[in-house]
Amino acid sequence: MKAEELHVVYHTPDPDIWTENSPPKWQQWLQMPEIWIIFLSGCCVLFLLSWYALLFFGHGVRDPEKSNILLTTVAAHILGGVLPGVSACSSAKGLFSPWENILLNSTVSCGVVCLVYGLFCLSCRKLLRVPWLENTFRELQNSAAGQHKTWSRLGIPGIFVFVWIPLFMTGPVVGSILGRLIGLGMFVNLVTVLAGSVTSIITWVFFWNRVAKHLNDIWLQAFSLTLVGLVLLFIAVNRAKAFLQAARKNRSHADH
Repeated sequence: MKAEELHVVYHTPDPDIWTENSPPKWQQWLQMPEIWIIFLSGCCVLFLLSWYALLFFGHGVRDPEKSNILLTTVAAHILGGVLPGVSACSSAKGLFSPWENILLNSTVSCGVVCLVYGLFCLSCRKLLRVPWLENTFRELQNSAAGQHKTWSRLGIPGIFVFVWIPLFMTGPVVGSILGRLIGLGMFVNLVTVLAGSVTSIITWVFFWNRVAKHLNDIWLQAFSLTLVGLVLLFIAVNRAKAFLQAARKNRSHADH
């Protein structure tokens, strides 16, 4: 099946939800699984905010340095994925235990995946129409569709491995959309993606833990931050290239 065909199939609204002439009620929204998936994302955000507040304001457990690393880890994970997130959290030896590192990055991953996947499913059903979100989802879907031929034959194991690989344009967000494109059920897809993401995080946390035993604090921090910087630079360059290509394409259409 071609990517263009997939785009049409998955952007068809459900006729049994409501029509444009009968606006949705809050009870109908609560019956939709996408809303509860987005709610799970909100729970992850609340947990992270509580953790940060405890470290920054908590009596007896206050640790501003650790709270700063927590913020850095969240930002690095959101911008670059698993590898930068784990690296940022591991950059300060002894502040976060391996299990805290796993919990922190797993919570961020779960929050991001549930939010994007829930909104994407609502967009596919024509129940959510936000122009800038539509453009973002179109890019994600095109990226996932480009991987469709390679991974669709492997089914659930393929999605798991795709998510586990912490490289650019792989990972849980694109993996969740790819899983939808190959026809996985909503919750089967979500569980597969989150399992692959957590497994990837566990793998890299213990890899960094082994590396940390052979480096002093300064070298570990330099190595971690350099890796984070390289990954983010790579992503920024690719985003810039994509933006320039889109600008040229729009200009050529305007000329014609």
